[in-house]
Amino acid sequence: MTSAPLAQQRLLIDLARLDADLARLSHERHDLPVLCRIEATVERLRRNRRDAAAAGAALDEARERAARCEQDVAQVTRRAQVLRERLHSGAAPARDLPAIQGEIDQLGRRQGVLEDAQLEALEDLAAQEAGIRAEGREMTAERDAAFERLDAERSRVQRSRDDLAARIDADLLAEYERVRAATGGLGAVALYGSRLEGGTVEIGPQELARIAAAPLDAVVHAEDNDVIVVRMEP
Repeated sequence: MTSAPLAQQRLLIDLARLDADLARLSHERHDLPVLCRIEATVERLRRNRRDAAAAGAALDEARERAARCEQDVAQVTRRAQVLRERLHSGAAPARDLPAIQGEIDQLGRRQGVLEDAQLEALEDLAAQEAGIRAEGREMTAERDAAFERLDAERSRVQRSRDDLAARIDADLLAEYERVRAATGGLGAVALYGSRLEGGTVEIGPQELARIAAAPLDAVVHAEDNDVIVVRMEP
């Protein structure tokens, strides 16, 4: 059985709390709701970027459409001018004048519709592109701020953990790390009388008696999972 002063053993409880904080922060960074939301935001940003690419393609298509519309408008304008010249020159028979005037009016309406459609397509796509870029910047800043906060807190806890570990006897620390690796993260629990704190370890009356009878400098382990049990009293 490993031996270590009880004061040294009790440092393991502080170390275990810091390890629990580190585990919590790592878990939060990947799995807790706030980070799930950030991951969802990042995914939305990816989708928005894909949408932006699609919007850019649509904008190019709209510009091509606009160019075709401009050609149509130019043709309509030229046709209307020719009809006006015929109308004013008197070259057209009088019976044709109402029909010519009607065609001029129709061409004017068509010209307006084409120009309005062109402007609306360009304005809608420009607004969509601006909105996507603004939303992307906002979400990226939110994600980066959350990661920065979590990473800074983890660095602070890690420094405290390193400082504390340097104060613990090397053999005792090695035993703690061995247990922690075997259990998946839990190295030591605190025993206050008959109450355990710091884990889900359970011990019965017979095991409590065994622990109570052990020398104070003995490093005792729970029977079911080998976790170090540190006596906090007296």
